[in-house]
Amino acid sequence: MQALVKTPHIKIKIQGDIPKNLLTVLKKDFGNELKISNELTKKVYDVFKTDWYQESSKNDTPGKALWVYRDNAQLTQKQLSEKTGIAIPHLSEMENNKRSIGKKTAKKLAHVLKCDYRYFL
Repeated sequence: MQALVKTPHIKIKIQGDIPKNLLTVLKKDFGNELKISNELTKKVYDVFKTDWYQESSKNDTPGKALWVYRDNAQLTQKQLSEKTGIAIPHLSEMENNKRSIGKKTAKKLAHVLKCDYRYFL
């Protein structure tokens, strides 16, 4: 999950085969920033051009992003409603992709959830 804050680059070196569950966590946490390098060939793989990423990103929706950020913030819909002034049924409909999230609403949500509002558009 990303914010508009500059953070230092993180370099992780793993020797040998990367376990699939570790790779999944790294892809989730570092998103577009993740680059995998094979030291033997010095070849860099762009994860975002892989079939895996293309297939998994088809399921990404603004509603899913809202649910993930709310869940990570450990907020209930009621608590998020109180902090944003957005009605609980509207939040539920947004999370279930039955209601679109406008720019103004996305900015309110992003402010409370401490993320970039564009994830919700």
